[in-house]
Amino acid sequence: MIMLKRDKHLRRYLHQIFFPYYRITASLRPLPNAVIVGAMKCGTTTLNAWLRHHPDVAFSAVKEVHFFDNNYNRGIGWYRSYFPLLEMLGRPKCVLEATPAYIQRAPKVAERMHRHIPNARLILMLRDPVKRAISHYGHRVSNGLEKRSMEEALLSAEGPDAGTRNFYKTRGLYAEKLSAFLSYYDQSRVLVLKSEEFFQQPAEIYAQVQAFLGLRHVPLPEGMKAHNVGKKRDAVPQSVLSHLADFYVQPNQDLQAMLPDFQVWT
Repeated sequence: MIMLKRDKHLRRYLHQIFFPYYRITASLRPLPNAVIVGAMKCGTTTLNAWLRHHPDVAFSAVKEVHFFDNNYNRGIGWYRSYFPLLEMLGRPKCVLEATPAYIQRAPKVAERMHRHIPNARLILMLRDPVKRAISHYGHRVSNGLEKRSMEEALLSAEGPDAGTRNFYKTRGLYAEKLSAFLSYYDQSRVLVLKSEEFFQQPAEIYAQVQAFLGLRHVPLPEGMKAHNVGKKRDAVPQSVLSHLADFYVQPNQDLQAMLPDFQVWT
């Protein structure tokens, strides 16, 4: 975990140092044809790390470029600067970027993505929204970003700032997020994975992802483990579990209606 963070920060630092070169050569760099768009705390870090070992995948200089949400005003040349030079790529089947926060601003992100990469394939990883919200809370506590108790943070209708929506809960409203992407992309270009199945059957799901991206099958390397695994937390109060379970009943039903073959959480 520590090494992953160091590696991520090192790549960002090197990109900043050599940015003038990357920017000048931006026109020689490809746009991605595959994007992992969400969701946070659902296994996207692990999937991204595994795909980076595939010989036919080229990838952005850093995970989470945040172009289509936070950096769109920097322009498409800025975005291209994060990808390898075409002459260095050979003929990769897949050029990949992963920013799981894209799903949070799905309507705006989906429109922008379709404008620039209309033929891209999108991957969404969805986890039981109750567990996802609790994990998200624990992640922010570990980073010193959340001081409230679990009950205060997860039972509230508001976020940390007065007047804002509770993002711990809204990020689990998967159906409304997915519908935004499906309004621009055909469903055949969108792969929705269940995080629980990904971690229970990693080899099978990894093979499914490769097939979706048009990649030759490469077995999952031995010794590959889940990345960015959160620390074990104290027992979750029953009030929080009950509240979140009730909160997600209708959103989960909406997702089931949208994806009949996807088994939602009960």
